[in-house]
Amino acid sequence: MDQVGSRETQRTIRRAWAGRIAWFFAGMMATLLLLGIAGWVLAPRLFAHRSDLPGERRLARALVEAAAARGAQAIPTRPPLGARAVETGRIVYLGACSQCHGADADGKGWLGTLSYPEASALNDADTQARSDTELYWIIANGLSFTGMPGFQDRLSEEQIWAVVAYLRSLGSGSSGALPAVPQPSSDDLTKADPAGGAVARGAALYIALGCSNCHGAGGNAAGRLQLRATDRRAVRAIREGTDEGMPAYPESLLSEPDLQAVLAYIRTFRSGS
Repeated sequence: MDQVGSRETQRTIRRAWAGRIAWFFAGMMATLLLLGIAGWVLAPRLFAHRSDLPGERRLARALVEAAAARGAQAIPTRPPLGARAVETGRIVYLGACSQCHGADADGKGWLGTLSYPEASALNDADTQARSDTELYWIIANGLSFTGMPGFQDRLSEEQIWAVVAYLRSLGSGSSGALPAVPQPSSDDLTKADPAGGAVARGAALYIALGCSNCHGAGGNAAGRLQLRATDRRAVRAIREGTDEGMPAYPESLLSEPDLQAVLAYIRTFRSGS
């Protein structure tokens, strides 16, 4: 009788545990279902909202601070920079950063004011309070869930450090104003056609790749940014970049046929057509 009672007790315990496990998994499935429904309902607000949720900006700032501080630990101390580092950084900033962060680094670039969160000002005390390695890490890696991309695959280490030097110069007041660069007119945009001939496609690529941001719509920017290079020099600068701030466009970013189209468009600058 004792053995029969013992077996019955064991069966009762097993049934009880089986019931608990079943209820546990049922609860998990119900929770996942409710989360899925909530996500479906809230997704438009979460991914397309243009106003801060309670505590959202404070939380985001704390996460950025933590990520930048941790990421900066893997970045070597800023190396010695040449005398032209600030000028090089200014040119890189003009081509890669000013559309979001503004010509005056006040966060009022045309693209930055349309994004959410808005592009941050880089001429303020918060930016100057960051270490050089934190600034380098943010520029190189970008910040997820913001409009800030990472530039480590487009800019060399020297160019990123030059941008850091330029940002530092904003705090000291030693930087000059960014040069005014002629932007594409309505006529320039009309002539640019990615499905057109070599010159028309080259014009479309020239604008889309951001070449006009530095060199002007017709290669007519002032000073060293003016574009009158021969084909050979232009190819080398495009493919390899330059020490003066020009990023490299390898074949993975600009195919050979597209490069030839850009060159065809650049030739029109020299001919005046």
